[in-house]
Amino acid sequence: MFIGRKEELKQLENIYANEHSNVLIIYGRAGIGKTTLALKFCENKEYLYYRANEVSEEEQTSLLEKAVIGRMMADSERKKVLIIDEFRFAVFPGLKEKLIKLISQEERFGRYMVLLLSSSTNWVENSMVAENKDFVRYVTGIFKIKELSFAETVEWFPKSTAADCVVIRGIMGGVPKYLKYWQENRRVRENLLALFFAPDAPLLTEAEYLLKLELRELTAYNTILTALASGRNKLNDIYEYTGFGRAKISVYLKNLSEMDIVEKVYSVNVRNSENTKKGVYRIKDNFLNFYYAYVFPNISEIESGQGKTVYSKALIPDFDRFMRKSFSEVCREYLEIMSKFKKLGRNYNEWHCWYGKKGILDIIGRDQEQNMLVGMCYYSDSPADYELLEEFKSLIEEAGIRPKKLCLFSKNGFEPELLGYARDENIMTVSLNDL
Repeated sequence: MFIGRKEELKQLENIYANEHSNVLIIYGRAGIGKTTLALKFCENKEYLYYRANEVSEEEQTSLLEKAVIGRMMADSERKKVLIIDEFRFAVFPGLKEKLIKLISQEERFGRYMVLLLSSSTNWVENSMVAENKDFVRYVTGIFKIKELSFAETVEWFPKSTAADCVVIRGIMGGVPKYLKYWQENRRVRENLLALFFAPDAPLLTEAEYLLKLELRELTAYNTILTALASGRNKLNDIYEYTGFGRAKISVYLKNLSEMDIVEKVYSVNVRNSENTKKGVYRIKDNFLNFYYAYVFPNISEIESGQGKTVYSKALIPDFDRFMRKSFSEVCREYLEIMSKFKKLGRNYNEWHCWYGKKGILDIIGRDQEQNMLVGMCYYSDSPADYELLEEFKSLIEEAGIRPKKLCLFSKNGFEPELLGYARDENIMTVSLNDL
């Protein structure tokens, strides 16, 4: 199954149409779909594929010669594609020399489009250029592959309800590797028990594998991620939970941020800044956020066959709180699309949130004239009621915002009293059915 990536394919085709040879870097976290994208692009094209492994230079050279180098001859006028997957493991001087010759000697080898793939975001963004100055000057483009959008997740699961797709998004993120595990003929509970809460669950150790690709000292990172997943999102909260020094925590958070695992979120600038938190840390990656909230802290019970108990006692009572972040991301994506198609009255082109000392405003859109849209997201099995609206207005007043538009999102709809008031006051109300 191939979903989405239309813009990436279009960009690759435009570059392929260039009459000369070129080199592109395609990178993103493991499982994001880099190889699938590259092979999809190569349909109906002549291409060579090689996946590098962590072996010696001599072994790598031998494998490359057998799989690729020996077949590089100008045997057609058509431009060919060379894919080297996980090329970080193969950037030896000998290989770089061969690639430079390949793209600079078209009369000998013909025209090539070289796609270099990497699952190490940290290496590409922070070390690749410094370590390979002799080669990167030949690189003509760098593509970072991001997670699939919510709309693409819905496309992936055409038989699932919007509510189920929000849950899938909140747990698996938009990572194709994980989405492939989810079975539409199973209920959410059955999927989670099979994928995370059984001794032989296929995703039970996936987080450890993902982090080991780039990090050492997993004990420290596991502890910090567990703290964040439990809602401890300020530096002092993490310090009190872990006992690590603040300087040490800052270094670990920086490393996790460079891997797109953690982010520091700052509130939008408002009038009453004294009521605003300076910035909070949170796990950006939905899959890891779920894993460290419910799986990692209970790994002993799960491996001893008590996964159903963990699911019932640890996950179910806390799940609405956990899902708010993911639900708000889906709601923001909805508003971005609405704004793009001029359905909100104004073109809101900046999107933020606000963390106050008494609560959160999940979505704040801002246009070029600094007019604001404010949205609040309610994830619960019960319909949103008038009390929620009062809380919403109280937070807006606390922040000192004078919004042009108010939006309320609710998983399970709205009480009639709230709907009537919202209609009279021109407050936008959106349920999952609307999504």
